[in-house]
Amino acid sequence: MNFARALFYIVVVFAIGLVGYQIGISQAIVTQVPAGGVAPVAYPYWYGPHFGFGFLGFLFPLFFLFLFFGLLRAAFGGGRGWGGGYKGGGWMSGRERMEQLHRELHGEKPTTGTGGTTGTQT
Repeated sequence: MNFARALFYIVVVFAIGLVGYQIGISQAIVTQVPAGGVAPVAYPYWYGPHFGFGFLGFLFPLFFLFLFFGLLRAAFGGGRGWGGGYKGGGWMSGRERMEQLHRELHGEKPTTGTGGTTGTQT
C-alpha cells in the first residue's frame, strides 16, 4: 500500500512538472531569435583551474564545522563520548562539579571518594 501511494505521488509530481514545462513552451518563455536577425553570441567563461574533489567539495566545510565544534567541546571539558559529565568520583551535578573545580584551582586537594549522587537527584 505504501509503495502504491509513493508511486502515485511520484506520478502526480511528474505530471505537474510536465504540464508546467508545456505551459512555458507554449507561452514562448524561451528566448527566440527575431526573424532575419543574428543570434546573440554566448562567450565562454573561464573559471580557473579545475582540481579538487568536484561535487564532493562540500565535505571540507562540513569537516571543518565538525572540527570546530569538537575543539570547542574539548576546550570546555566535554569528554569523548556519551555522558561527558563523568569526571571521576561519580556523577556530579553542574554546581558540584564547579565547586570541586574551584577548590582544585585554589590549591585544595580533592578528597577521595567524593562525588555527586549516583541515583536521581532530588
